[in-house]
Amino acid sequence: MLADALGIKQPGVVACVGAGGKTSLVQSLAAEKAICPVVVTSTTKMFYEQVAEYQLVIENHCDTGMEAVRLALADQQQAAWFSRQQDEKVIGLPPDWVDNLAAALPAVTVLVEADGARRCLVKAPNAQEPVIPVSTMTTVGILNLSILGQPLAPDNAHRLELVSRIISKQQGEIIAWQDIARLVIHSQGLFQYAKGKRVLLLSGGADGTDWEAVRQIAGYVKKGSAGIERLVVSSGYGSDMQAVEVYVL
Repeated sequence: MLADALGIKQPGVVACVGAGGKTSLVQSLAAEKAICPVVVTSTTKMFYEQVAEYQLVIENHCDTGMEAVRLALADQQQAAWFSRQQDEKVIGLPPDWVDNLAAALPAVTVLVEADGARRCLVKAPNAQEPVIPVSTMTTVGILNLSILGQPLAPDNAHRLELVSRIISKQQGEIIAWQDIARLVIHSQGLFQYAKGKRVLLLSGGADGTDWEAVRQIAGYVKKGSAGIERLVVSSGYGSDMQAVEVYVL
């Protein structure tokens, strides 16, 4: 199970940050009965279609929203709570509301998308993100392995100028495993503002994965002393994401 691979063994807040698989991770974890009941939310925005399958609560008042979530979970094991809808997107919750929800429903796993990436494969956060609730038990940082061998470009790297500064490469230069590793361990990189246990997820793994590059990333991250407990390689998208390799660091 994906939750086991990530080391998620008890209810609590799981914050998902990074690029190239956050929504798939949330959807796949929500589908795992072993960690239910589950509430899906965000401290930023998600597309309505990404959460429409759940018992959806749209409520812009904390106490009223928590009660609505409680009722929704009594009917179904998966719910989602957002403050309002804006066109094709739903707007997430203030981080302290997530903390309140976790305190009120301690047997529930709360899955939080804590930043955006505009469908890119890698990213570096700006000074205002990610927005991670204080009660977060695990922060999962996500980058996509399919970026390896691609030229650095605006369509695959969110906040290109920040990524470029961290990895010391310019637009058009080819992304190598060292660049992913630097994004992971840099103080202003993938795990900026992380809380709780840190887990690295490299999505996009499948036949053709450069396993030597993965091993090099794992070794670099371990030596970097960034407090990352494990590295998980996953394959699949949507609610079908699966762990295919786990490295305990």
